[in-house]
Amino acid sequence: MAFPIIPIAYGVGAVKFLSDVWKADEYAREARHVNYEAFTMIEAAARRLHSQYEKLESTMMKLANRKKGIMSVTLKDFIGVYEKILKIDFEEMHTVDSLNSLALRPENLSGINQMISISGVQMSDKEILGTFLFSWEYGGVSGAIKKDARINLDIAYTRSDEAEVIAHNTDTARIALEGIDDKANSLLTLLARLNALFLKSIQYTSEIIERRGLNKRNYSVDDKKALMNCVNFAKTLADILKAPLFDSNGKLSGQIDKTLSTGNEYIKKMQAVK
Repeated sequence: MAFPIIPIAYGVGAVKFLSDVWKADEYAREARHVNYEAFTMIEAAARRLHSQYEKLESTMMKLANRKKGIMSVTLKDFIGVYEKILKIDFEEMHTVDSLNSLALRPENLSGINQMISISGVQMSDKEILGTFLFSWEYGGVSGAIKKDARINLDIAYTRSDEAEVIAHNTDTARIALEGIDDKANSLLTLLARLNALFLKSIQYTSEIIERRGLNKRNYSVDDKKALMNCVNFAKTLADILKAPLFDSNGKLSGQIDKTLSTGNEYIKKMQAVK
């Protein structure tokens, strides 16, 4: 009589076995789904970060090359005009008041000549970025940015809550890069406007010297003011060109806001000069 129990018991065991297998497969599918979502979340965040990084890198190259161009062309044009001003030997050349002087201080002149010299050197992209965005130090793209941008995608295969943390941190790094890009673009625009105004000042100064010659008695008060504005413009622009975008630690320089403010105020001042 016990014989029929065996197939019944076997049948019950088989059902449980099949049920366990089905559950295991269900759990596996769910795990794959969760891991896929986690991976997708991080991959999307990483793509956004990479896109922003490429955008920033492009902006930084434009900014560095704009600085290099102004130093190698515009400042060189100014030095040519400034050498003519020196030959006129105004009394204002010897005043101690730098704002009302037609002569550059030795350190200012040396700094401008150094910029012209360095800007003429053949450099790689990395050297251009390091030289013109990092306080004259070769360094390439900020190490701090690289560190923030480094994402370990292996964690995408663990748990979805970890993926959320990584995605959040990646987006935080992206937002930081956006902030740097905004500052770099503001400086790019500022330098373009300053360069345009400075070129006009250099041209106007050159025309005055061509009309008046090298005799200081031929120059009116307004003529001397125009020459003085050109000299002061050169000092201001040189200071702005020297201001780094990044500090020695690769972080956004604390000087940048002051530089932008100084430059924009100077533009207003020069536009008001008639």
